[in-house]
Amino acid sequence: MIYCDYAATTPVMEDALSIYQEVARNHYGNASSLHDVGSNAASILENARKLLAETLKTSSDAVYFTSGGTEGNLLAIDTLLRSCTGKKHVISTIMEHSSVYYHLQHLDRAGLIEVTFLDGKRDGQIDLEELKASIRPDTCLVSIQHVNGETGVIQPIEQISQLLHERKIYFHSDCVQSFGKIKIDLEKTPIDAITISSHKLFGPKGIGAIYLHPAIPLTAHPIPMNHEKGIRPGTVDVAGAAAFAYAADYMSKELATHSEHLTALKKYFVEQLQKQQIPLAPVLNSDNGCPSIIGCLTETTQGDYILLEYNRYGVAISTGSACSLGQQQIPRAINPFLTNKADGKRYIRFSFSHLTTKHDLDQVLDISARIFRRIKEEQVAQ
Repeated sequence: MIYCDYAATTPVMEDALSIYQEVARNHYGNASSLHDVGSNAASILENARKLLAETLKTSSDAVYFTSGGTEGNLLAIDTLLRSCTGKKHVISTIMEHSSVYYHLQHLDRAGLIEVTFLDGKRDGQIDLEELKASIRPDTCLVSIQHVNGETGVIQPIEQISQLLHERKIYFHSDCVQSFGKIKIDLEKTPIDAITISSHKLFGPKGIGAIYLHPAIPLTAHPIPMNHEKGIRPGTVDVAGAAAFAYAADYMSKELATHSEHLTALKKYFVEQLQKQQIPLAPVLNSDNGCPSIIGCLTETTQGDYILLEYNRYGVAISTGSACSLGQQQIPRAINPFLTNKADGKRYIRFSFSHLTTKHDLDQVLDISARIFRRIKEEQVAQ
């Protein structure tokens, strides 16, 4: 199997897995327990927190462990909203991960807040002027992701954060897809909260973290919480946190090398699609977006059918389409790239990592040519 779905999840790196097994086997105490076994686990947890904070260039007291990206997004948004005083307007985008989009939509429909969802420009980025125009006197929070996992579009969070910082509006960014792949320097970027996740960067599943700026006056959850300074319930997975921190540290140190490798792979893949006349049209050119993600539109065939064809040839990719209760849903994130909304059903995504080789891509290109050649022959025969 040639794995080209790293944006969905990654395998756990061997060293991180060894750390997980060592901690789980020999340091199994509850980090909240007062006895020595618990204190030992607490020490390991705090060391993991410190290491993770160092990769973000922040202090360890600003890092809170979660069960992953989805819980992290909800916790970050709800915690910031509790810290808003009387203001209930929130700005986000239609391109957000479902955990952000549907949570904000629910809060809006429940009458707890009022949300403005921004559309993307033709390149998928938000219009900063539209963001400025959407700000109201009662705007308290803006939540805009860093990298979109379906298209690879990178939002200008540095500019957004400066704009909002000047207006004293909280800014949360879902950095699940960018952390470990694109540099995030919290020392220089005034973001109030970010969300990150372990399994997107070769750590174990079921563990993530949020960063909350230490200057934010956090309001306690109305339901008493016993863990992570009272912002979440549930015993922290100490083994997962240790493995996550190791993987994050490794990916952070190798970021420049990996980025150079992925940029070259993306450029080569996009050039070869055109040179070999394979009917896949990247929504972003090779110079734009996250270097690990290439989203493409096919000419005539639905993405879910194409996905199954690639799988038949031993290639794992993803499609932008998601099946919900038997209904095909076109992902919101690709709307800016469509002239006709129905075209969204023809979307597929390749996502690579530092483990992907040029030889892998040559095989994928060869298989792509075979798939689309056969599809064309079948269409002619009809």
